[in-house]
Amino acid sequence: MDAFLEGGDEEEAGGFTDSQIQSLLSVCNTAVEHPLLLHQGGPTYHMVSNAAILLCHLLNGMHANRNSGDSPGEMETALFEEVLDTFIAVRKLLSIHRRKLPVRLRCHGIPRPNFALEVNGADNPGAPFIDLGETLMCGCRGCQGFVLMACSPCVAAERAQAAALKAESASEKDAYSIGEVNEFDKELCDLGVEFDLDDDALLNVLSRIIAT
Repeated sequence: MDAFLEGGDEEEAGGFTDSQIQSLLSVCNTAVEHPLLLHQGGPTYHMVSNAAILLCHLLNGMHANRNSGDSPGEMETALFEEVLDTFIAVRKLLSIHRRKLPVRLRCHGIPRPNFALEVNGADNPGAPFIDLGETLMCGCRGCQGFVLMACSPCVAAERAQAAALKAESASEKDAYSIGEVNEFDKELCDLGVEFDLDDDALLNVLSRIIAT
């Protein structure tokens, strides 16, 4: 559950924190080592499927970083290979289990990695390593959020709340700025009224100036 409750970090590899990555790998490796866990009642199967989906997002982010022009270090390369091996294993397990289930109980149908990008990545630099647009999504809206938003529903709710607060704060600042502008315009208008003299009054003022 730790991987589902953290909001991630854009500065880390693929947008995930180190603890998230370790949690995701632990969940998927446990499922591979003990496949009968998928047959348990409850959300175990769906949790493992969504952990695999998060690995897809992680791999896509790491692959994009590798193609950005900077040569990856040894640790980044080793991590990418470890995550990829885990993903391939858990995807195979989930695909076999999914075929045995009724349609209504099936979670995501997870697409394959596009290994051709490793060879011909320069020809299509914007293509994702795993095209999640080809995912056969689960009927559960909570599970769909993992594919569409790369996070759990609770993290998505926190992000939405933070975005709403930020928008509200920005609107308050805009309203305050508009209020200041309106006061400034009012002062200019008052000055204009004060110095808005008709022709006779203006000639009178000029004649006094000339007389002195």
